Amino acid sequence: MSEIKNPEKQNVLISLIVAVLGIVIILVPFVIASLASYSFYFIYFGVLVILVAIGYSVFYYRRYRQFNAFLEKKDESLVWEYDEAKYRAFVGELSKLQRNADKKKVWILLGLELIIAILMTVTFSGSMRWLGVLFFVFFGGTSLLFLLVFPQSFKARALLKPYVTIINEDSAYIMGRFHKWSKAQAKIKKYNNGDDVYKVLAINYESLTRNGKLFQEWSAVIPEPDDKDVIAESKKWISRINKLSRIREKEKAEKKSYSEQFYDRMMGKNKKKKEEKVPDTKTLK
Repeated sequence: MSEIKNPEKQNVLISLIVAVLGIVIILVPFVIASLASYSFYFIYFGVLVILVAIGYSVFYYRRYRQFNAFLEKKDESLVWEYDEAKYRAFVGELSKLQRNADKKKVWILLGLELIIAILMTVTFSGSMRWLGVLFFVFFGGTSLLFLLVFPQSFKARALLKPYVTIINEDSAYIMGRFHKWSKAQAKIKKYNNGDDVYKVLAINYESLTRNGKLFQEWSAVIPEPDDKDVIAESKKWISRINKLSRIREKEKAEKKSYSEQFYDRMMGKNKKKKEEKVPDTKTLK
């Protein structure tokens, strides 16, 4: 297997580039004299950009280290290597479905933005009418960017070689992406939303997406679905994933909230529990 590149590295680099952009924004009024009177706004916006970029870089650097630790134990994980033709066909079907879904969203958003822009143009008077045009250009362009351009990165990352899936109990590398979860639901199912039918190991878990924190399902296509050993191995790992999720869910339910823990400290309950745990030396003798 050829070397797998850490998929979080580019996210860290992009975050750092955005931080540098924030510094450039702060310096603009000091370089261009005509904009000196607006220095407060440039500094405010620049600092905001830097803080957001630093936050993202810290988040992705943490995932960068998690992925390196994940790769170190790949010999203990479920590893599937794919035939190129079959893998590319599966990714192509997923990309096609995503594009069709995103196109519908684009038309809906552009329609709503056009209505708002027309209302702004009709309501405002004089030179203020241009705000309607600017609104449509800016938000329409942003909609096209987020719904048609950025999603293409899915296919680009999924088709990075080697074509491989690695699955562990609490993490996975599927279609060029690193997945990490605290709780997940895994199962084998048939994926037949395209031209062909594929048997996949589907993992559903909550994660941060461009639309907020949502549950999403990632499907790892099973390379040899007619091989009983491959299916048995898949079921073994599905059992491990679901079992770990149940254990964590139980631990979370039993764990007290911060407010309850604070209340116990105030009432001295934690101290009593510690005293109960200390064995009596006389009884030990």
